[in-house]
Amino acid sequence: MEKEKITALYCRISREDELNTTSSSIETQKAYLKRYANQQRMTNTKYYIDDGYSGTNFERPGFTELQSDIENNQVHIVITKDLSRLGRDYLTTGYYIEHYFPMNNVRYIAINDQVDTLLNENDFAPFRNIINEWYARDISKKIRSAYHTKALNGEFTGPYPPYGYDKDQSNKNKLVINPIQALIVKKIFRLYVSGISVYGISKELRRDKVLTPRADLYKRQGRYRSDLAIRYPFDWSTKTILTILGNEEYTGSVVCNKHQTKSFKSKKLLQNPEDKWIITENRHEAIINRDRFSQVQKLIQENLKLPKTPHENIFKGKMRCDDCGKTLTLSIRPGRKEARTYECSTYRRYGKIRCNSHYITYEWLEKSLLEKLNLLINLAKQGENFLLKEINKQKDTDSILNNLGIAIEEKESRLHEIDKLIQVLYENYILRKIQEDKFYSLDKSFDEEKLSLIKEIKLLQEKQDELKKQKENVFAFLKVLSNYENLSEINQVVVNELIDKIVISRQKGTNHYRSIEVFFKYVGKI
Repeated sequence: MEKEKITALYCRISREDELNTTSSSIETQKAYLKRYANQQRMTNTKYYIDDGYSGTNFERPGFTELQSDIENNQVHIVITKDLSRLGRDYLTTGYYIEHYFPMNNVRYIAINDQVDTLLNENDFAPFRNIINEWYARDISKKIRSAYHTKALNGEFTGPYPPYGYDKDQSNKNKLVINPIQALIVKKIFRLYVSGISVYGISKELRRDKVLTPRADLYKRQGRYRSDLAIRYPFDWSTKTILTILGNEEYTGSVVCNKHQTKSFKSKKLLQNPEDKWIITENRHEAIINRDRFSQVQKLIQENLKLPKTPHENIFKGKMRCDDCGKTLTLSIRPGRKEARTYECSTYRRYGKIRCNSHYITYEWLEKSLLEKLNLLINLAKQGENFLLKEINKQKDTDSILNNLGIAIEEKESRLHEIDKLIQVLYENYILRKIQEDKFYSLDKSFDEEKLSLIKEIKLLQEKQDELKKQKENVFAFLKVLSNYENLSEINQVVVNELIDKIVISRQKGTNHYRSIEVFFKYVGKI
């Protein structure tokens, strides 16, 4: 028996709606929709809920789940309290009502706005959608104005306080010191002033098993979940520490208007220039005094201006770790026998808890690549087929293509034979030369064979196309290689023209150097 389809009861409320005392809560909407469904004798109801999501953005978990069920042909009716619960962007809302729901055979009802796609009661829906968008735009302006006023008054308006502080329980716009976190903030500033690097500070915090700000926030509030924070709760990144070292709010100031959205329809935050920041001093108890904060800012700027060892990293962006997939970064340490070395950026940032070093010297990398490139250059001089054999593990591509062509012709020939046999079979059936049960049995057998042959031909043609494309790519690669003679060194031009990426394994070969895999332009790994 076919499973009964869902009557979807969609409820949504945003934080902006909560500011409006006339707006219904989620529980009120649920009760309202359920009562309507019962009155209309609509069964198999299921709630889809988005609590705290703007109507101008359709990337909502409840709505996404609803879409998934619709596209899996599980829903036949969607009901909302009114059009604004579906959305406040009139173009997108109109698309769902006029196109998406009908295309998926879904009836849509907005009870209070008297919209029902089954009864074609939608004439005023576009106008109501425009009004809903105007409402969202107006609410957005009011909220921005309210936040701006609070910022000018020196009130804290962030969703959660900076690490080291809590929100005052009697006034959420005021910060109070979190004594345990404040000690960590003071320690970070003290260590940096003493000459410990940002990376050194992160190692010390990790060693002492100090929860990262994100992990601590999730542990205390159960909000702002992060898989990385759960898996690696003590892994302080250098970026987090630099953010703490540069946060003026530790001096007792409130810093607002650092970011803003491009428009009320977008939730993506954009950085404002510093001259647009709103800074109000002496709004809460300081963790770091102004002299220490200024000292640290000066040190950060000096460290940024430290002279770097000049070098050319011709493999920049090409090196990849075989385990975590991140880039390998180059270090130059003058005075060492092998001064230039690469290491996994994840390992360098977090240590062996997340990845292995994949340490490899520039000299070994260059030596290995020279050998591979010169081998390919010599093969290219002998012609396209030699390169093809190298890429295909010594297989004869032309022979394979020829065999594929023969196999396709044979199967297509059999298809034509079956078509003729079916025609004869049908004529015999019409002329009563064959019994009905025999006719249907043979007809079914021929159909099954035809279907099997069509699938086989498709697979053979895909393999044929793949090999032809490979031959074209090899020819393009051959043209590039033909510009080179045997190389004595590798430069940036060679890397850019010939190499797509270089993957470094944690495994070592018989020579005790890292194993490397080179992926070339056009042809991939050889």
